[in-house]
Amino acid sequence: MPSPPWTARLGSRHKNDDPSTPRGFCANYLSVESRLLLALVTVLLLVLPLVLPPLPPPPMLLLLVPVAMLAVLLLLALTPSGSRNNVADPASYL
Repeated sequence: MPSPPWTARLGSRHKNDDPSTPRGFCANYLSVESRLLLALVTVLLLVLPLVLPPLPPPPMLLLLVPVAMLAVLLLLALTPSGSRNNVADPASYL
């Protein structure tokens, strides 16, 4: 069977690299080192809570910090911007 015409142009293609077979996200975008690091972090997140002693709860005031941040972000999202319906002339973008 003759080789497909695109193999001559691409040069460095693997013999078992068939373009018709879909490959997953990890195979395309993550290197072997990245996959090993993600696996190590996953194992540590699963094992360390079983090994380390439980921590005491934080002070009550510290628990209000994420609630205050959420309130500020919600306030910023719902307040109108400084401009009051100033519609720009489409010609000004040219």
